[in-house]
Amino acid sequence: MIAFLRAIATVERVLLASIMIAMTLLYSGAVLVREVSDELYRELAWVDEATRWLMVWMVFLGLGLALEQGKHVAMTSLLATFSQGTRRMVRRAIDLVGLLFSLAIVWFGWDITRLVLGTGQVSPTLGLTTAILYLALPVGFGLLALRYLAGLLGIQERALEHEHPERPS
Repeated sequence: MIAFLRAIATVERVLLASIMIAMTLLYSGAVLVREVSDELYRELAWVDEATRWLMVWMVFLGLGLALEQGKHVAMTSLLATFSQGTRRMVRRAIDLVGLLFSLAIVWFGWDITRLVLGTGQVSPTLGLTTAILYLALPVGFGLLALRYLAGLLGIQERALEHEHPERPS
């Protein structure tokens, strides 16, 4: 399972970097084209919508990776007052609640995605089904649920040293 989680993290990193590069290139290209020709720039109306879609996917794809690296909001000052054993129990409780919440979001996100797919709604400039955009919700929270499950089972601890830095003497 650890190898599987590492593979997922690698794929996430590659996707997130690719999305960031694509967004940068799209916006930069649109700005350059705007300076050259207004007519040609009007043909690139889809760039704004595409970058917004990419941003949504980037946010949701980054959820699990952010949790793994200890980048989510945490009450570190409170946790630092607990003993190591109590801290582990609190972490397991957080993982359980996070897992249940993530699975609920996956469930409802999938329902919303199916609903939108059934409407046949398409984006105005990209011409793609908007279900692709809504699919980011169950995918992202599914990846987050995997991280919470790994933490709950003790398979993978997440960035403890970043959450509880040593206090200077």
